[in-house]
Amino acid sequence: MPGATAPPIGGFPQAGWAPSKPSGLALWAIITTGAYTLTSLIAAATAQATIDETKRVIEEGATTAPTDPLQFVSFLAMLASFVLLAMWMMTIRNNLKQRGIIAGGPPAVEWWGWFVPIANYILPFLGMKAIARRMVSIGTLLGWWVPFCLTWIIGTAAAFMSFSMFDWTTGEVTNLDALDATVTLSYASGAAILVSWLFLVRIIRKVTDAHLTAS
Repeated sequence: MPGATAPPIGGFPQAGWAPSKPSGLALWAIITTGAYTLTSLIAAATAQATIDETKRVIEEGATTAPTDPLQFVSFLAMLASFVLLAMWMMTIRNNLKQRGIIAGGPPAVEWWGWFVPIANYILPFLGMKAIARRMVSIGTLLGWWVPFCLTWIIGTAAAFMSFSMFDWTTGEVTNLDALDATVTLSYASGAAILVSWLFLVRIIRKVTDAHLTAS
């Protein structure tokens, strides 16, 4: 672009270069996390039908269960949302650093914090809180993170309920009705992920717009 100053080669600071809003990256982070949210809502809406089909397959003694393309699409959306959100967080952190502001928090936690057992219930939140730097309220941050963590807890509960259909002494399926309880949990998980995403959109937009002028 005529008159524009080129970004520093290799990402190193350069006189006359100023960081710019990662508007495109923010948009794609919103889109991909929204896509994952949508697949979760579809899974919740079709949970009863999925359970009914699972019961039918088990009762008929089929050796293979029908594949669910939604699971594959959901996995791809989750992977894309992780990468794009982490890239956005990293860019915000680097832009703040270019302005002489050290965001703090665990370094590069947006990439590794999700994979640390138990600690992943707090590490990504600390990373987001660090780059937000009073640009969004703690209530908004918690509005994103608490419902998201709730989906993990619900998922664990649903898995335990699913396993309860087995008689662990014989390995046989003895209580198919145990699967019915997972339907309600699917509804709760879908509602939680939607609330979480709505708060995340607010965080991404607010931080993207304000981080180049915030102190």
